[in-house]
Amino acid sequence: MRNIFFIATLLLTLCAFNTNAQDAKIAHVNYLEVIDSLPSKLLADKEIQKFLEDGQKTITDMEIELETQINTYLEEKETLSVIMQELREKQIQEQSQIIELKRQTLQQDLEILNARMYDPIETNLKKAIDLVAERHNVTYVIDESMLLYVNGGLDLTEEVKAEMLKMETGG
Repeated sequence: MRNIFFIATLLLTLCAFNTNAQDAKIAHVNYLEVIDSLPSKLLADKEIQKFLEDGQKTITDMEIELETQINTYLEEKETLSVIMQELREKQIQEQSQIIELKRQTLQQDLEILNARMYDPIETNLKKAIDLVAERHNVTYVIDESMLLYVNGGLDLTEEVKAEMLKMETGG
């Protein structure tokens, strides 16, 4: 909601203080439609999903092993010496800490992977929007999702999609 008010305020301010307000040309792009249509984004989604599933499976397997260790310990606890009880409890605690560390590492690796996979797509999207906007002599390009109302206007979505596909295929 803040974004909508911010954009509305920005547009009003720009129009009020811009002596060439009549020369301003505004267009819009459906950001999600462009991004979701890209083969590179779909591939990135698949790779990230596989990475996440593999990581979660590893953690689940570790948790199952920990549960087994705990159950075995609880069954054998009465027959163990105090020293052995302490050692087994320490092992269980260490295994629990390893699982937590694995969770944190998975989250950090996921953030890095997201940045490496999606940042180039975002960079190319910016370039494509710049190219198409220059072609149409547009002053401002706004994401459609940030607008409360759109009735016509200059929609650059299809041209930006085409430009992005050209960039991805090297054309």
